[in-house]
Amino acid sequence: MSARLSAAGLTGLALFILGAGPDNNVEWNGVSHVGWLDRSPLCPINGESFTVRFQTYHYDITAARAYVNAGSPVWVAAYFVENRGPYDIWAAQIPATSPTGTSSYYIELTDGTDTDYLGPAGMSDNPPAGSWNMNFSSLSHAPLGATLTSDGGAAFRVWAPAASSAYVAGQFNNWNSTSLPMSRDGAYFVRKVAAPVSTNQKYKYIFQPGTIWKTDARGRAMDEADYGNTLIINPSAYTWGDAAFQTPPFEEMVVYELHVGTFSGRNDGLNRSGRYRDIVDTHISHLEYLGVNVVQLMPITEFNYYESWGYNPIDHWAPENAYGSPADLKYTIDQLHAHGIAVVLDIVYNHFSGSGNYLWYYDGTQFYFDNPAVETPWGSQADFDRLEVADYFADNALYWLAEYHVDGFRMDATRYMRDNFIFPGGQPAGWGLVQRINNNIDARKIQAISIAEELPNEPMVTTPTGSGGAGFDSQWHDQWNDDLRQEIFDAAYGDPEMWKVRDALLASGYPNKTNLVRYVESHDEAAYGRLAVAIDGTDPYSLWAKGRSKLAQGLTILVPGIPMFLQGGEWLEDTAFGSGFANRIDWSKATSRAPIVQFFHDVIAVRKGNCGFRSNAGFQVHHVDDTSNTIAFHRWCTDGNDLVVVASFNNSDLTGYRVGFPQNGMWYELLNSQALDYLGNGSGNGGSIVTEAVPWDGMPYSAAITAPQMGLLVFRFSQPPPTPGDLTCDGIVDFDDINPFVLAISDPAAYQLAYPTCNILNGDCNGDGLVDFDDINPFVALLSGL
Repeated sequence: MSARLSAAGLTGLALFILGAGPDNNVEWNGVSHVGWLDRSPLCPINGESFTVRFQTYHYDITAARAYVNAGSPVWVAAYFVENRGPYDIWAAQIPATSPTGTSSYYIELTDGTDTDYLGPAGMSDNPPAGSWNMNFSSLSHAPLGATLTSDGGAAFRVWAPAASSAYVAGQFNNWNSTSLPMSRDGAYFVRKVAAPVSTNQKYKYIFQPGTIWKTDARGRAMDEADYGNTLIINPSAYTWGDAAFQTPPFEEMVVYELHVGTFSGRNDGLNRSGRYRDIVDTHISHLEYLGVNVVQLMPITEFNYYESWGYNPIDHWAPENAYGSPADLKYTIDQLHAHGIAVVLDIVYNHFSGSGNYLWYYDGTQFYFDNPAVETPWGSQADFDRLEVADYFADNALYWLAEYHVDGFRMDATRYMRDNFIFPGGQPAGWGLVQRINNNIDARKIQAISIAEELPNEPMVTTPTGSGGAGFDSQWHDQWNDDLRQEIFDAAYGDPEMWKVRDALLASGYPNKTNLVRYVESHDEAAYGRLAVAIDGTDPYSLWAKGRSKLAQGLTILVPGIPMFLQGGEWLEDTAFGSGFANRIDWSKATSRAPIVQFFHDVIAVRKGNCGFRSNAGFQVHHVDDTSNTIAFHRWCTDGNDLVVVASFNNSDLTGYRVGFPQNGMWYELLNSQALDYLGNGSGNGGSIVTEAVPWDGMPYSAAITAPQMGLLVFRFSQPPPTPGDLTCDGIVDFDDINPFVLAISDPAAYQLAYPTCNILNGDCNGDGLVDFDDINPFVALLSGL
């Protein structure tokens, strides 16, 4: 019996609720086995025994086994290995066979009375017609690229359909161009090279006719400076420590866009261009302090030249070596996970670089590209119509998920991956390719997010593939970026149009607000000047630049959707954004402009600490005043978290300004962007307001408030702002707080019942918006300060 859940964006708990569990029904969408990724060793040789791994949803199946045929069929019982997020990992040990024979397998999965099967074509109710096949004579099962083998050698496999012959040469044979001929296997060539072959040795392929030397299209690393030679990498050499990491739910994501080359190296003790490890070895405490839980890396696959934004790729499988080695990148991702931060890669599948493109006439003929090639504004586009080329990209996404443990992707310029009014003459097959990629992501790692840069926006991009959509989980919200920026700029002249802000906030056509990544500054906007510079070109740290930047960025973090901001925005970076040495962000400003950094920390903590600010929590825009240049909206969740946000684009303080509120009583002022702590003018409401029974804005109650110039205010009903450590709410942190602190960690509901007037976030002693075991040491430190 099959079960095909619409699973995009679901958490492990939601998956369980929707049916994954011992319920006599194998959930097909949770089952995955990719032969070239999930065998150990990756390329079995000489008939040796090997392990196959596969995944199911957590607790979904009760038993599994592999059907193995090496001349005489046999069933091999599978066994549970580990839990990984919402998945269980299972394995079966395939027995050894003849050194020059063949072996094949498929997988049987059982959930109580339901038994289904997994083969290369996917899930089925009956045993599949096809199997995964091992041919120990031809090694046709070898993964594309270079794969180290158990005997100390390596298997090489390359797609070169038009070559008459092919060779592999490298440091392992002193670069002899003819001593290691490869065997043809259909459109592919394969060669087993005997020991010794080792990690980091360099190699290339040579194709005839023409003696054409080429980089491996599926190489895991390359050295562009050394003639583009490919490096042999052992993908299992790195020992991961992130088994306990959970990707944040889409509802709770706060994204930080980061360019590796310019993120570090200036006034941080390094004095060089940025590298992968700098992100965590030098600056992890900063990211933790901000409270972001997703880092979106601008493109990090090999690009032409050593300084670039990364949108000129020459390769999609090898990390850019100017930033460090594959092991350095894995370490960086591992450490980000250790600190609760997910990693999203920016991938550029719509074109290749106009220079340095080694896939051009790869084996002497043009088969990675149409002839003539489809041209984008930035470079030639691969031939998506050709299955092997589509495989190159679809497999690539799986590779990053599996070998680098990434948590999702942002796909660049998706509008240019198909035929449409923006890109007439584009390839219709591109739509099917992105559908395939997104289906693969959902099947492999349901908690990973897939984001499109679709400009202008298109609802079908975030429509499930089963309904004809592209299947992305989210897309950059062009309308919010364009309209909010424009109204922030227009505020300088006193005439912003608040209805445009309202319409962008409402984003009709996108009922699921996790479908939108909201931002007011990405790398694209920053290319024309950082936000603070765009606001005030004469003084990007002026009263106006600070006020409007905090308003725009803070509002973006608090509206429905997934918020994102660009590196350095948290201190109003004014250095021109680019890819060069001079474009590095200035870490001295993290100290000299610490009050602005604190604002970002605080507004993110307000978002994360109040369920009413989750992406799809309730919201209503109830106040739009184009005369006073002010907007207000109500946000709430079912846990009783009731919030009102007031944003004033006015250049003067508004006193006695009436705004509607949904409940009567005390509303605490959680955040005021113009507080003195954030270098504001100090105007505000003294920490709280009390509503009165005066209907306003369609609300039953209202209050006359002070809305500071360029100010962002957040009010929360009845619950005071947190006082870290004061779990009894008696105004002091002392030993009386120990037992309630333990209760807040172990049983939050019981704590709220015992202390109904207290804010449970008083237990958040490390400022990450959570009350958990990480707060114990900071709580003890507060007690020690008595």
